[in-house]
Amino acid sequence: MSFLRFQIRHPNGQVEHLNVEGERVMIGSGAHCEIRLPVDQAALESVLVQQTASGIYARALSFEPPPTLNNTPFSQAPVQAESVLGIGQMQIYVTLSDTAKQKAKTSPTTVILAALAALAAGYYLLAVDDNGEGPGQPQHVPELWEAAGPPCSQSQPEQALARAHEVQQVADARRERRPFHVQDGVAAVPLYEQASACYQQGRDAARATETANAAAALKAEMQQDFRTHRVRLDHLLTIKDWVSARREVRILLAYMEGKQGEYFTWLSNLDRQLKLKVGRVT
Repeated sequence: MSFLRFQIRHPNGQVEHLNVEGERVMIGSGAHCEIRLPVDQAALESVLVQQTASGIYARALSFEPPPTLNNTPFSQAPVQAESVLGIGQMQIYVTLSDTAKQKAKTSPTTVILAALAALAAGYYLLAVDDNGEGPGQPQHVPELWEAAGPPCSQSQPEQALARAHEVQQVADARRERRPFHVQDGVAAVPLYEQASACYQQGRDAARATETANAAAALKAEMQQDFRTHRVRLDHLLTIKDWVSARREVRILLAYMEGKQGEYFTWLSNLDRQLKLKVGRVT
């Protein structure tokens, strides 16, 4: 068995070493990505790295910012051991390693931690086999947005109107991308609220009402969809449809991107547990 080894160099000089098992590794800022980069450096899904019989290939999924290979923008290209994959200001080296070699270099602490993780995963799988469903969802689910919308950052009417127009354009673009990336839909709501506040500050009551209504309508749709996915996840866990359940977990993680707390932690743990379950079933 083999795995992909990633060396990630941050703009501040920090270096991370990550090993990921599997033939496909998603790199981006999304919560579902195996290699997660800061949101100011990468798109939700920036690059897909894939292991094939002939080597490692990288495919660009977003061009905002455009990923590079050895400082050259690319759509799809082979990745050599000395190649540098660039995403934003991040530099990533990808190599294919053999697990047997890695085990020889593994420290005792790493072995103990891995054993504890495997024990926890095994306990979950046994629990699932016994009663047909995983741990219940936490009772407290955080709100997707703050109670009060963001205020307008401009005090002068002319500047407030200019800011409102700028923010509304961003909100419109994010709302259009919502069917493909739910994170954009979540982000569009406070942008519309801020645009409304700035239109109000700029004394344009008609546009203030228009953007406030857009924020309220989108928020109601997103909240309903969020509840629907949560109910669907409960049902899928009950009927032991692990593949579909993991798909729902990843959608819910996308809604919760950037948030912390009990519910986010539960989803993250469930995603890892279902990954093991799906692998065992298939």
